[in-house]
Amino acid sequence: MTASLKESVEPPAEDLHPREESATYSKRDEDFVRLLNAAGLACELDTGQLSVITSNLEESRVDSRRMDILGLYYRGNDDASVAARRRSSDRFFMHNDYFSVNAHQLVSSLANLNPEIATVKLQRIGTDEGPLVLRAGEHFSAVIDVDDEDAEPGTVAVRALVRALNTLLAKAEVSERLVPLVPDDSRELYVGVTEEGAMTLLQGGCTELSAVAALREFASW
Repeated sequence: MTASLKESVEPPAEDLHPREESATYSKRDEDFVRLLNAAGLACELDTGQLSVITSNLEESRVDSRRMDILGLYYRGNDDASVAARRRSSDRFFMHNDYFSVNAHQLVSSLANLNPEIATVKLQRIGTDEGPLVLRAGEHFSAVIDVDDEDAEPGTVAVRALVRALNTLLAKAEVSERLVPLVPDDSRELYVGVTEEGAMTLLQGGCTELSAVAALREFASW
């Protein structure tokens, strides 16, 4: 998934299309929440809240259902203060390809979730065609994703921005880094965890990167 390097409007609020009739959470849902908790995430999400959240979800594939559960949890029942607390605590970041948002807006959102590093800017070095970097004070981090086959001219892969931000977090000696959970067709999701928490998520099959070395490299551990 990519974001435009040009300016654009703010994205609309997320809409997960809840339904009215109730639905009981499954053991798979419960195991997912326990795995998150073991990784140090979603500390306010218990079985009671899980029941409320899943009662508003339609049936979907496992990956999309998990995205929906986390999307609703971090929305804080539409309480702005609760949502902000949960998102900042877990450095929760979700990108939906359906919404129009540019790379500079994404960088701003990512920077707000990671206040330990200085003001972060996306810029090119040298000419208008020079390499893209994230800059935080005196520190630079290259924005590179050689595996992205979908990128078009004038766009940048979201995961490339996240990877570059992880390098800045490493330089700032922040132990938590952003790791990608398994995406669905239109959404990708990142959470901030320690290396131990990341290994817990990987062993539970929740991370997009399934190899330990690849995950460590992405997170700059």
